Amino acid sequence: MHGYPLTNGEDRGLPLTEKILPEYLKQLGYATHLVGKWHIGQSRTAYLPTSRGFDSHFGYRGGYVDYYEYMNEETWSLGQVSGFDLYRNLSAAWDVEGYITDVFTDEAKHIIRKHDESKPLFLMLSHTAPHGSLDGFLLQAPPDVVRSFRHIESPERRMFAAMIKKLDDSVGDVIETLSRKKMLENTIIVFMSDNGGMPFGRSINYASNWPLRGTKFTPFEGGVRTVALLWTPTLASNSNHLWKGNMHIIDWIPTLFGAIGADPPSNIDGVNLWDDIVLNQNSRRDTFFEIYTYPETSFSAVVSGDYKLVTGNVTIDYSDHYSGNSRGIIGLGPSYIEAIKISKMYSVLDKLKKSFPIEEINLRDNIRVDCKADSLVKLCYSYGHNVCLFDIKNDPCETRDLSVTMPDVVERLQDILKAEMNRVVDRPNPLFRDPRALPSLHNYTWATWADHVIVT
Repeated sequence: MHGYPLTNGEDRGLPLTEKILPEYLKQLGYATHLVGKWHIGQSRTAYLPTSRGFDSHFGYRGGYVDYYEYMNEETWSLGQVSGFDLYRNLSAAWDVEGYITDVFTDEAKHIIRKHDESKPLFLMLSHTAPHGSLDGFLLQAPPDVVRSFRHIESPERRMFAAMIKKLDDSVGDVIETLSRKKMLENTIIVFMSDNGGMPFGRSINYASNWPLRGTKFTPFEGGVRTVALLWTPTLASNSNHLWKGNMHIIDWIPTLFGAIGADPPSNIDGVNLWDDIVLNQNSRRDTFFEIYTYPETSFSAVVSGDYKLVTGNVTIDYSDHYSGNSRGIIGLGPSYIEAIKISKMYSVLDKLKKSFPIEEINLRDNIRVDCKADSLVKLCYSYGHNVCLFDIKNDPCETRDLSVTMPDVVERLQDILKAEMNRVVDRPNPLFRDPRALPSLHNYTWATWADHVIVT
């Protein structure tokens, strides 16, 4: 599924030979529900969430929707093509109204309240926020929330902050609902992101990856490194538990299986990191890959230990350090500590007597990235036969290229990357949007349309 993101007009999806987390959990007796984004196949019923291990799905099937009308728009050779993309299982949810972050939160709360506690629950809440929306209105948030951020100089950044605020509120609402259902003390909560933001360019959402280098659609740390939060009753007693180990998305299945005391599948690439996280010890995850192949830009990167090798043709315009005007404040701005204390999440923790001493933990400093490298050094961009090598432990902002002085490391990482590239399944090229997928043929929805298409 690598390369240019899956579009709604393609007859393609995550291969049915692949087994995913909800399918494994159903075998263990879990109720499984997805709220929000899917985006790994919707042209055929067999690709949909309810065919891939989820008992229910309420959300959108493509890569994004707008926040109030739930439309997805694509640019085809015939022009702009748009359709409704909000579904409850197999039916278009035309009756739904409201800001999509709130809509998804309400659905998640409903699932928790109605859950049969005789079964364990797996709920994946895959929010749209803060993904960019349609070209005409990329960012959207309730006006009263936007106005509460008037201290932010940039109007676009102000809108982005309002979207994040609604996302924060959602987390608090879900936690509160779990608590009222008496489920919180036996729950594992994972909060994570899939990639860095886009401060400009394609899919812009005015996020900031500063001081990390690069954006989404690049192999640099600003595009691929994110932080995550994991909460369990066990870890809650040590609120200052900051694990700095590495983890890859593929590690979640074996790690969560380790958390619930189940044997993970034996035929997958992921590593069980549960003990590493809980005991705050070094990560067993040593190697990562980032592979993106498409005609206009193809690049590959591998991280092994402290070193990262970038090869191929990166998009140079997206591969620098960007701060722009995202940090501009009008006046002094609000107190960071007070802002946390009045947040929905903190108020919920306080009611549960699980609040934490913000002044002692100093959340911002604990996750701050320290760029020790010289910012005036000429940056390395991989292009053609040129490769870049970085020590991302000591130079997380990827300013110093070590490829000339450490050819042995380059060769070792090239061998690792070559072995992985031999496993890669090429993306269909060129991208083909099938005219049978046109929303105008399906009551202006992005519907399943290829169930009866015969492929020869």
